[in-house]
Amino acid sequence: MTQADPSLAHVEAPGFREALGYAARTLAMVWRTTPGLTALIAALTIALALVPAAAAYIAKLLVDAVVLAIETQSAADRQQALIWVAAEAGVLGAGMAIRRVLVFLKRMLHARLGFAVTTQILDKAAGFDLETIERADIQQQVLLARQHASARPYNLANRLIESGQHLVTLLSLAVILFTFSPLAVLIILAGGLPLFVAELRFSESAFRFYTGRTPEMRQRNYWESLVTAEKPAVERLHADAEPAIRERHSALYDWLFGEDRKLQARQTGIGVALLVISSTFFLGGKAWVAWVTVLGTITLGQMTMYAAALKQGQNSVTNLLATLSGGFEDLLYVSNLYALLETEDAHRRGIAKAGPEPGKGFELEAVTYTYPGSKRAALQNVSLNIPAGARLGIVGANGSGKTTLVKLLTGLYAPQVGRVALDGLDASEWSPEAWLARTSAVFQPSQRYSLTAGENIAMGEGLRETDRAKWLAAARAGLAEPVLEDLPDGLDTKLSKLFVDGRELSGGQWQRLALARAMLRTGADILILDEPTAALDPAAEAEFVQSLADKDVTLIVISHRLSTLRLCDEIVVLEKGEIVQQGSPSALAGAEGVYRSLFKEQSDFYRTRD
Repeated sequence: MTQADPSLAHVEAPGFREALGYAARTLAMVWRTTPGLTALIAALTIALALVPAAAAYIAKLLVDAVVLAIETQSAADRQQALIWVAAEAGVLGAGMAIRRVLVFLKRMLHARLGFAVTTQILDKAAGFDLETIERADIQQQVLLARQHASARPYNLANRLIESGQHLVTLLSLAVILFTFSPLAVLIILAGGLPLFVAELRFSESAFRFYTGRTPEMRQRNYWESLVTAEKPAVERLHADAEPAIRERHSALYDWLFGEDRKLQARQTGIGVALLVISSTFFLGGKAWVAWVTVLGTITLGQMTMYAAALKQGQNSVTNLLATLSGGFEDLLYVSNLYALLETEDAHRRGIAKAGPEPGKGFELEAVTYTYPGSKRAALQNVSLNIPAGARLGIVGANGSGKTTLVKLLTGLYAPQVGRVALDGLDASEWSPEAWLARTSAVFQPSQRYSLTAGENIAMGEGLRETDRAKWLAAARAGLAEPVLEDLPDGLDTKLSKLFVDGRELSGGQWQRLALARAMLRTGADILILDEPTAALDPAAEAEFVQSLADKDVTLIVISHRLSTLRLCDEIVVLEKGEIVQQGSPSALAGAEGVYRSLFKEQSDFYRTRD
C-alpha cells in the first residue's frame, strides 16, 4: 500500500497549557454564541448535580423513619415515613425532569454552536489566498476541522459542563461520606484515578492514530467515490476497473482496520484490568459500611445513606474522570480547529484602488514562481510588458507555465522572485478586490457549479449580480444562449445530478457557460482567457473569436489552438517556464522556432483532414 506523506501524517498533540487555553477559548465561544441558553444549562446542571446527595440523605431519613414507625407503631411516625417517601419521589422526579429539559437545551446548543464553528471555518477559508488554500497541509487542516466542526467543540463544551456537574455531585457526596470517615472519601478518589490516567494516555494515542491516518482515509474515500460517483463511471465501466479498485480499497481498509484493532485491543485489555482494581476499592468501602452497621455503630438509615453515597460517589468519580478524559480527547481534535483559525495568509494585502500610471498595463520583471515540492520553476525569470489595450496571445506546451502566468496576472498568485505591477503599482500594494475587479477571466479547467444555469453565470460576479437581463446578455456574449434555449427551465434549470430534476451538460456547453461568466463582468478592462475554446467546435470557436475583435479591453488569450490567437497583435511562446519567443503572429510564423513548428503541425493536420 502506498503510504502518505510523513509530513502530513505527523500530528503534534497540544501541551497541557495549550489544552487549557483551547478549553477556555471553546467556553468563551459557547458563551458568545448563546449566552442566555448557556446560563440556563449551567443553572439546571448545578441543580441536577445536587440530586444524588439530596436523594441519599432523604433515603437515610426515610429508612430511619420506617424503622422507627415499625418500632413505635405510631400513626405520626407512619405519616412521617410517607412524607419522606413523597419527598424522595419529588427529588427524583425533579431530577428526571431536569435531565429531559437539558437534553432539549443541549440539542439547541449543539445546533447553534455547530453553525458558529462552521461559520468561523468558512470565514477563515474565504480569507485564504489561492496559494494558501492549495497547500496540502492547509487542505488537511480544513478537512480535519470540517470533519469535527459540529461534534467536537460541542462535545468539549458539554463535557466541561458535565464535569462541573459531576464535581458538584462528588463534593456534596464527599460531605456526607466525611461524616462517616475521611478515609471513605479517599477510597472513591483512589478507585477512579488509575482509570483516569489510562484514559488520558489512550485518548492521546487515538488522536495521533486517527489524525495521522487522515491521508489514508481520504484515499479510501477516493477509491469509494470512483465506484459510486457519476463522473468516473464511464471510464471505470469501459475499462472494467471495478475489481482492481475494490481490491485496493479492501487492502487499504484491512490496513486501517488492523491498526485500529491493535489500538482498541490494547486499550480494552488494560481498561479491564484497571476496572477490576477500581471496583475492588469501592466494594471494600461498601463492606466496611456494612460491617460497622452490623456492629451497631451506625443506624440502618445511615448505612443506606453511606452505601448510596459510596455508589453514587463511585459513579461520580468514574463519570468525572471519563468526562475529563473524553474532554481531553475532544481538546486534541479541537486543536485542529484552532490551528486552522490561527493560520495566516502567505502574503501581505495592500489597500490601493488604482495605480499611479493609468493605462500602463502589466509589467512583469524577472518573475520566478515555483510550486511547493517541485524541482523545476513553473516560471523562470519572465519579463513581459502588456500595455493597456494590447491583444496578447500566449502559446506553449502543457506544463510550460501558461496557467501559472494567468494566476499571477489575475492577482491570485504573488511572485516569489521578481515583480508584477499594474498601472505602475506593485501587486502587493493593490487591494485584492480592486485588482480582481479589473480582470475578467476564464480559467482552465473551468468550474462546473451545482447551481442553476443562471447562477452559474452569476458566479462571474460572485452571485452579486441578480439582474436576469444581464445574465442573458452575458449568455449571448459567451455563446451560451443556445444552451439556455435547450434547457427545460432556461436560467432556472438546475445543473447537477445532485438534484432529482437536475440536468447534466456536455463539455462544450459547460465551456459556454464559463465564457458567459467572464462576459458578465462588464466593468473589467482586462479579459484573460485560458483555453477559452478548448471544448468548442470550430464553428463556435470562429464565432467567439470574431466577437472578441469588437471588445475594447486588454485581451490576453492562452490557447493551444493558434486559430484562436489570430486576432492577437503579439504572441509570447513559453517553454519550460521561460519565454523563448515573442513577436507578431506573422513574424513568428516566418521565423524558426517553436511557434512556427506548432503553426506547421496544425496547418498540416487540418490540411490532411480536408
